[in-house]
Amino acid sequence: MHQTLKIITAVALNPAIDRTLVVPGFTAGATNRVAAARVDPGGKGINVARVATALGAHVQVLGYLGEENGELILKSLTQAGVDHRFLMVPGETRVNFKIVEPGSGRLTELNESGFTVAERQVRELIDLVAQRLPETAVLVLAGSLPAGVPVTVYRDLVALARKAGVPTILDADGEPMRAALAARPTLIKPNLAETERLLGRRLEGPGAVLRGARELLAQGPEVVVVSSGADGAALVTAGRSWWATPPDIQTGSTVGAGDSMVAGFAVALSRGLPLPDALRLATAAGTATAGLDGTQVCNAAAVEALLPRVRVTESSAEGGGEAN
Repeated sequence: MHQTLKIITAVALNPAIDRTLVVPGFTAGATNRVAAARVDPGGKGINVARVATALGAHVQVLGYLGEENGELILKSLTQAGVDHRFLMVPGETRVNFKIVEPGSGRLTELNESGFTVAERQVRELIDLVAQRLPETAVLVLAGSLPAGVPVTVYRDLVALARKAGVPTILDADGEPMRAALAARPTLIKPNLAETERLLGRRLEGPGAVLRGARELLAQGPEVVVVSSGADGAALVTAGRSWWATPPDIQTGSTVGAGDSMVAGFAVALSRGLPLPDALRLATAAGTATAGLDGTQVCNAAAVEALLPRVRVTESSAEGGGEAN
């Protein structure tokens, strides 16, 4: 009997065209000379799809694109071998400018808001995701929402996937994340700043991060991962906790590093890897992307090279102490 190939489905509600400008000695309020430039498809859902594909997964992207300039994203995804189905909406896909200063590596971002989605197209998107759930191994919901899309959309999509028995990964900020927690996503991956905003307080040090992650766990998710950049990442479940420490690298740009972590988790979950191994793969993917310039994302060879250098330790349930 023929069995349908299960794939990773990434939902990209607010894609972007990322234009990276390398500007030596960038000065606000002055005329600056651009030394180099590159253009990449962007937005969290798109980045997740690009990295998961690079790691050998079969991926499809569902979402919206602006009619006036979405062709670049369609062309890039096709060239990368990523299946896609976008609902076209009036207006432009947002363009995000990333100003990188060589030497210091300082990054200045100018992110547009993009198109507005009509109410009927919100329903169309939810129906499209529902149609694709039978072939989906993991559903990834990542990124900001365009105008017109309600903050409850991720909650509704998580509930839809849970009813279908499909695991979900959620990476969003603010109210879209908060609204979705009670729908019990399988895994959420806020970064440290997003976690602090959700909890309303600062989290200083690994112990505090682990305890904060456990507080979010109590609100509905099955697994909570909090990424803290070069300091590492916490992963907590109802019974166990781990901390991943990435290897020291020369940082290029952190753009897309968190999305690469999400892609690593999606690939790991689709392959049935144990959570410590999933955390290792995700951390290696995030680190590999952080070592690249601009809005480039990692490849499989770079991730494989970093895997043995990621240290994963088990922590006590209270967030203190370690066990190998």
